[in-house]
Amino acid sequence: MTPPAQARVEGYFKDLSNWGRWGDADQRGTVNLITAAKRAQAQGLVRTGRTVSLARDIGPQPALMYHATFPANRERADVVLDRFDLVYHGYTITHVDALCHVAWDGQLYNGRPFMQSVTAAGATWCPIDPLFDGITSRGVFLDVASARTEGYVAVGQPITPKDLDAAATRAGVRVEPGDVVVLRGGQAAFQRAHPDWVPRVSPHPGLHLACLEWFRARDIAAIAWDMMDERPSGYPGFGMGTHLAIPFLGLALVDNTDPERLVAACAEEGRAEFLFTATPLRLVGATGAPAHPLAIF
Repeated sequence: MTPPAQARVEGYFKDLSNWGRWGDADQRGTVNLITAAKRAQAQGLVRTGRTVSLARDIGPQPALMYHATFPANRERADVVLDRFDLVYHGYTITHVDALCHVAWDGQLYNGRPFMQSVTAAGATWCPIDPLFDGITSRGVFLDVASARTEGYVAVGQPITPKDLDAAATRAGVRVEPGDVVVLRGGQAAFQRAHPDWVPRVSPHPGLHLACLEWFRARDIAAIAWDMMDERPSGYPGFGMGTHLAIPFLGLALVDNTDPERLVAACAEEGRAEFLFTATPLRLVGATGAPAHPLAIF
């Protein structure tokens, strides 16, 4: 299937849709693909007990306002407190998107109205709440960046389904239903090479819209990625790129991960599959939440 011209967009997305697949009341989307058997398979991958953090460091940055209080004295004890205010949607903080985060033509995943479902008091449909128990499944590492001449995915040369298949072949893994794909596009190296790059303003390297087909065909449960949508997507009027996997597929997205540590870990462990787990903070009614994903070998 080829990403659509505007005239064919309705049929294209209808073919991809998971609406109603797990019932009209479902708010979990593709996380439903992580069955008890799938979790047991994933747990069987834990052999050495090695853990690898897939979260980005949080430090001084535009998405963060950090205030440290002055140390306080409480009789013979000394105490210091911190306050962090995070704007976690965007290109900086590692977080899980709720399925209310993106709508299409005024409708959220499973056909609920966007404007009536998201209020200042929080989301009433597809908030982050259904994912409070976390995403735990088999993780597979697909390193697209290592095959690029620059060592990262460049602007105008997006990640395509062929790139994903080639990365799986190099890793010696078969992507299976219910898997979490941990994808390396080389965002860290890209930003080092382009210090003047500005998120949301500059053209952005990332995944081509056609990757939605790949996600759907392989029935993955989630993607944990360092690079997100190619921007602009090349499809006028869409407004988003691969983040449209949220309203159409109900796909769980773990944004702004740091897969760099996995390169050495997978080489040393001799495999590109592991137990993956990511648990969002319990921010009731939120459109997503910061999370700390782990790969466990």
